Amino acid sequence: MKWIKNSLYFLIPVSVFVLSVYLTIDIVLKRQETTVCPDVRGKKVEEAKEIAGNKGLSLAILRYERRNDVPYNHITVQKPDANIAIRKGRVLYVIVSEGPQLVEIPALTGQTLERAAEMLGEKLITIKKTIYVPHEKTGRVIAQAPRGGTTILEQGGVILIVGSEQKPYYILPVMKNINIDGLLEEMETKKIKYKMEYGRSEHGAVKTDVRTTMPPRTIFNKDNELIININPGGQIWVESL
Repeated sequence: MKWIKNSLYFLIPVSVFVLSVYLTIDIVLKRQETTVCPDVRGKKVEEAKEIAGNKGLSLAILRYERRNDVPYNHITVQKPDANIAIRKGRVLYVIVSEGPQLVEIPALTGQTLERAAEMLGEKLITIKKTIYVPHEKTGRVIAQAPRGGTTILEQGGVILIVGSEQKPYYILPVMKNINIDGLLEEMETKKIKYKMEYGRSEHGAVKTDVRTTMPPRTIFNKDNELIININPGGQIWVESL
């Protein structure tokens, strides 16, 4: 029986200690208030800190990361997760976006369109639009927007103005009392494409009836072919179709 008595002397103090520790922890936990963890994703850091503070929490930034789809200084990830019960006084850890990468647009004036596309592709910049205008530098970039040296967001776009073949334009005159040689000389001098078609003069007409595929005073370029219909018989007379 002595060993039972000795065991009681040992177990009673241990039991009292364990019970006191349990009661202390229980009391401490009950005294600690809880709160619902707020959702700060998509918020600016300053705003998130204010929201966390109102909930009795502190906020700490784990790291920054490059994000093209999230603006600079906005939160992308948080731990603990939103909308769960946590103790007040805890730290809310977040990851913050550095925003998209800014890149410098290269100067493209004078480059061929193919080379300009390569230079932009190396910087992940797209050609938003290509505008062709008549210019002596055919196939080369003569202007750009934004200009070279400007910084834009990665995967942004630029507008290129590229030179195209210069085509002279003419106004078809009203030609009266001009002989056939003068008419052909005018076509050759201006390098206008033309084709002569001869017909018969009706009722023995004394004048030459000339008709063209374009009415007088029509604006056309050198690539248009002018068909000249001639009914022989004296001087040339131009009539619009």
